[in-house]
Amino acid sequence: MPLQDAKSLQDQLKARGVEIILNHNDQTCTRGCAVTVEVHGSENDLPVISEIYTQNFQKLAEGHDVNWERMNAVYDPNQAEATCPACGFTFSTSQSECPDCGLVLG
Repeated sequence: MPLQDAKSLQDQLKARGVEIILNHNDQTCTRGCAVTVEVHGSENDLPVISEIYTQNFQKLAEGHDVNWERMNAVYDPNQAEATCPACGFTFSTSQSECPDCGLVLG
């Protein structure tokens, strides 16, 4: 998670009495212009963490025309056709890239 987003999440959770740890793991995180960190929390706090994370995501989606059904669709290469979650184009799963917008799914 980007460092600034993680710090904001940490502040929001602290206000709800939940502590999380931000950890930089050299194997999974980046440094430089886009610093990322891992977020560690207690399993008991997961419902509150999930609630805050979901609220933040919903705020980001406000004002955008989001097709949640399409966005939550799963690409299954065993099916004959798939619908691109980005543009809605239906195409054969013999292709792993949407021929309409170029999104790679496989």
